[in-house]
Amino acid sequence: MWEIRHRKAFYKELSKLPAAVRGQIEEVAFSDTLKEDPFGKEKLERLKGYKEFYKMRFGNYRVGLKIDRKEKKIEFRRALHRKDIYRYFP
Repeated sequence: MWEIRHRKAFYKELSKLPAAVRGQIEEVAFSDTLKEDPFGKEKLERLKGYKEFYKMRFGNYRVGLKIDRKEKKIEFRRALHRKDIYRYFP
């Protein structure tokens, strides 16, 4: 079982997103299916040049995650528009 954490910045940015996108992200970020197998059906993509940093795409928005495979921890870090995410994440 994987442990899921959410940073304060993630909550703050999530609250500012459009309702439709926010609903899609909340469905994934707070679901139990991610705890069982984060690399299964989810739309995770590893960031080039980083071993532990991943992104998820939701239309024009991206969610930045840090996944520690040894400790089995998933940390949701940022939720921003695609033009801004790579400026602030990782």
